[in-house]
Amino acid sequence: MSLTATDKKLKGSELVVQKNKKIRIDSLDWLRGLMAILIMLYHFSNYAFFELDASSLLGKFSIYAVSIFFVISGLSIAVVYNSFINSIRSAWFFLVRRIFRIWPLLWACIALGTIGNTLQNLNIDWWKIFLNVTTLFGILKPDAYINTGAWSIGNEMVFYLLTPILIIIFNKKRWLGNFITLSSCAVFLLFAFSLLKPDISLNDQWGTYINPLNNLFFYIAGIAIYYNLKNINLRKYVYVTLLLIPIFFFIFYPIIGDRSVLTIGIPRILFSLMSILLVVAFYKFPFTLPIIMSYPLKQFGIATYGVYLLHPIIFQSIQFLLPQLKTYPFILFASSIILTIVLALLSYKFFEQPLMRIGKKITTV
Repeated sequence: MSLTATDKKLKGSELVVQKNKKIRIDSLDWLRGLMAILIMLYHFSNYAFFELDASSLLGKFSIYAVSIFFVISGLSIAVVYNSFINSIRSAWFFLVRRIFRIWPLLWACIALGTIGNTLQNLNIDWWKIFLNVTTLFGILKPDAYINTGAWSIGNEMVFYLLTPILIIIFNKKRWLGNFITLSSCAVFLLFAFSLLKPDISLNDQWGTYINPLNNLFFYIAGIAIYYNLKNINLRKYVYVTLLLIPIFFFIFYPIIGDRSVLTIGIPRILFSLMSILLVVAFYKFPFTLPIIMSYPLKQFGIATYGVYLLHPIIFQSIQFLLPQLKTYPFILFASSIILTIVLALLSYKFFEQPLMRIGKKITTV
């Protein structure tokens, strides 16, 4: 995440923004990367060993790591584009940049998935492929995604369509933006207390859970975090408390059963609140980490999108090419992790980043 700004200096996690310099809020990238790693570990654990339920830490983050993605996304977009989006032309440029960021790797993964289906003599659904390459499935049919986890990309594309309106509203009248945030929370609560059922497994009501309206609150909350907290700095002891509360909550909150229990009622409210607090804590990160810690965290942040989309394909490919590894699940597990991270980093450097540059070049205001 980067931006160009005139000379100004900010405290907290937005440390220094100098003229014509690009910055990243590294701490947000760290959190984004860590969440992608947790989702990968959850899936690989299910693939190689056994299915995890709501009681496990990975089971909890299998739901809320994506929610945290949405909050970070809203916050990051607000940081970068709060002064960029101010007209129909700039709103269009924003959407074009997002397309150049999202579509290329998604298309590559759709192609790989289609090839895999062909090798297994499965029928090809061309309408479904069209919905995925255009990401229109997010609007028309959220559960018609092809690649594992791509439902969240469909959600994101819906949110991006709303972003110019949200940014303009927050810029003009913050109170109105906050009102919209509360309104999206009301819709979120409708899902948590009415539309999602406690006696039905999450798999059986997955289409309801991944409805963009169920997750819109997280994205708008991220935008609201920027507009309400951008000039607020936390004392270090307050910050440490803010960081530790959600971490301990995720580790120790007692909950058991199907993952659906994480998406309904009071647990839904508590886990969502803790997810937002965790993003705030990383946004306002006041410390400087040693390079031995910051460098791998930065690489995880860079590789996030690739890790998220590529990891199921890589695991399945290794199983297909080396079926003997099924009897050595730990080797399969570890090799899949290493190969995913390596290929995600290569994808970012040689595929995603060059295309993002093109998107920015053709949309320079």
